[in-house]
Amino acid sequence: MIQQTYVFTAELVGFEGVRRTICLRDDLTLVDLHYALQSAFGWDDDHLYSFWLDGAFWASEDAHYMHPYHATSLDPPGKSACAHLNELALSQGQRIAYEFDFDRHWRLALELREIRAGEGPAVARCIEREGTVPPQYDRDAIEKQEKAVAAQETIEFVALMVEEADAA
Repeated sequence: MIQQTYVFTAELVGFEGVRRTICLRDDLTLVDLHYALQSAFGWDDDHLYSFWLDGAFWASEDAHYMHPYHATSLDPPGKSACAHLNELALSQGQRIAYEFDFDRHWRLALELREIRAGEGPAVARCIEREGTVPPQYDRDAIEKQEKAVAAQETIEFVALMVEEADAA
């Protein structure tokens, strides 16, 4: 199987213009993508996290991949972020939701921007940086993030209500 390299754009939800571009080979895992995001955004890796491959936060259990410890602590167990990228049937343009620290709700909207022929070492790295990331534990930044999350959840709720009304 020919290796590929995935190029993801990661935008910090609620902070306009704060984004990073992450490049990693498809034989790496969602855990590796998580570590690359942690490094690129300057966050301490001291909280749980999840990915939703359908691009919607907390929307679908089928598309939900979580911190390996969290996945094994559930009954029944959840899907672990130890999944290799090349096993996930990702496609160019696909949107992925990522949340880190379920108390402070640091959310990233990822997009698989490009799929390249992969050569070289199996590393994950940040190849572009734009905007200044607020400090991980800054109270003002946390409040701004919480407001962005609340606004996004309201939009998702209204969309769901409209969808249910249309189906009825």
